[in-house]
Amino acid sequence: MEEVSEKTQTPDTEKEDTTENNIADETDKNSEPEKESPEENANKQDNTYSESDINTSEDTDSKLDDITDFTASMWKYFLIPDNEPESFPEYIVKSENCGKNSIIAARVRGKKHKHEGTNCDDWFETASSGDIMYIAVADGAGSKKYSRIGAKEACRTVCGYLKYTFETEIINNNILQNLSSDLSDESCISVCRTLAGIVQHSIKKAYGAVENAFYSRFSNNVYSDLLGRTINIHDFSSTLLVAVVVPIENEPNKKLIISCQIGDGMIALINTNESFEKSAKLMGEPDSGDFSGETDFLTSKNLLESDSLVFRTRLSVDSSDIMMIMTDGVSDDYFPNESQMHRLYFDLLTNGILSPDKNLTSSELTPNQFEMIKKLPEPVVYPWVNDNTVKIGLNYTKNICNKMNISLEKLWDERSALSSARVQVKGMPNDADAGERLKIWLDNYVERGSFDDRTLVIIKM
Repeated sequence: MEEVSEKTQTPDTEKEDTTENNIADETDKNSEPEKESPEENANKQDNTYSESDINTSEDTDSKLDDITDFTASMWKYFLIPDNEPESFPEYIVKSENCGKNSIIAARVRGKKHKHEGTNCDDWFETASSGDIMYIAVADGAGSKKYSRIGAKEACRTVCGYLKYTFETEIINNNILQNLSSDLSDESCISVCRTLAGIVQHSIKKAYGAVENAFYSRFSNNVYSDLLGRTINIHDFSSTLLVAVVVPIENEPNKKLIISCQIGDGMIALINTNESFEKSAKLMGEPDSGDFSGETDFLTSKNLLESDSLVFRTRLSVDSSDIMMIMTDGVSDDYFPNESQMHRLYFDLLTNGILSPDKNLTSSELTPNQFEMIKKLPEPVVYPWVNDNTVKIGLNYTKNICNKMNISLEKLWDERSALSSARVQVKGMPNDADAGERLKIWLDNYVERGSFDDRTLVIIKM
C-alpha cells in the first residue's frame, strides 16, 4: 500500500503519542531518499470502462500505449537486502481443493518494491473445516517498516481462531442446521448473529496478535537499529479483510457468506448463473481517511469497538459460485469496484485463470461467436520486471471491448466464446496450473499508475 496514513491509537491509551511521532518524523527527514520509480509522479488514470465510454479513439489509445511501453521498460529489479529481518518471499501461490470448494490464490511483490529492493507488505491465509472456508487477506502500510509482519500475524491468527472456534463451538454442536430455516425465523437469525460475532471477534484476536508481535520484538535492537529509533505498534500497521463461507444444509449451491473489512481492498461475489445486472455483489466498503490515499488500519484501536465492527460486517445468503478477496493493489485497478468486477472476472477468464462455464467446440459456436473470435485482439506484450529479456503477453478485457465494439454486458452473454482468447496468452507454461497462471498475471498485467503489491484469493464455490 503506497503513501497511506492512519488514525492512530496507541495500545495503552486512545491519545496519540506525539513525542514518539516527532522522533519518527525527524528520522524520516534524515533518511536516505527512495529510488525514484518510473511512475512515481504520474497521476492515477481513470480506469472506468462503462458502456458509454468503452470505445476510445485509436489515437488516444496509441498515445497511452506509447507512454506505458516507455515506463514499462524502465522498471528495475532489486533483491531484498540481506539485513532485513523476517523478509518475505517474492511470491506466494496456493491452488488446492477444500471439500466442494477450490482455492486459487497468489501474492506478488509490487513493481515499486522490486524497483526499490524492499519487501512485499501483503499476506493471505486460508483454512477450512470440510466445506466451510475461512479466508484472511492483509496489506501492510507501505510507510511502516514492519507492517508486513503485522499483516502476516493478523491473517494467521484470524484463520486459526475461526477454524478452532467453528470446529469446537459450532460444527460439533450442530448449530449450522438452523441455517436451513427461513431467514425470518428466529433460530436462523440467532445463528447468523452468532457467526457474525465470531468473525468480528477474530478481528480483535488479530489486533492482539499484532500487539504481541510488537511486544516480542520491542527489546530486539535489530528492528530498532534499522529505523534509527524505538519501534512502536504502528510500525506493524495493516489492513485486514476476513471472509467465511458456510454451505447451507439441504440447500444445493446456497451458502451463507460473512465478511468484515478493516481498511481498503475489496471482497466481491460473482454468480455466473445470473443475469449481468444481478451477477456481481460487493461484500465490503473500503475505509478511507480524511485525505486521498488514506485508509484505516487494524492498529487503529477505535475500530475494534463493537459498533465499528458491526458496521463493517456483511452477511449474504445466495448462490454465488465465485468469491474474490483482494488488496488495493488489485481493487484500485478495477475502480469503481461495483461496475468493474465483471472486467476483473473477464480478465481472469481470458488469461486462463478461471474457466468458462462451458468450453464450446467449433460445431457449437454460433455465427455471432465465430465473428467474435475472429475479432479477438492479440495479447499485449510487456517486459517482465524481474528480467526485461522475458516478454509476457496478456489479454485485457478493455482491449477486447474496444476492438469488438462490445459492452461488458454483451460480453457476459457471450463469455463462453472467450475460451479462445485463453490459448493466445504468451509466456505462460502450458502445464501451469491456475495458481501459477494467477501469479504470472498478477506479476505482469499493466495499468498506468499501478505498481503496488498485488494479492488475489479466488474461492470457487
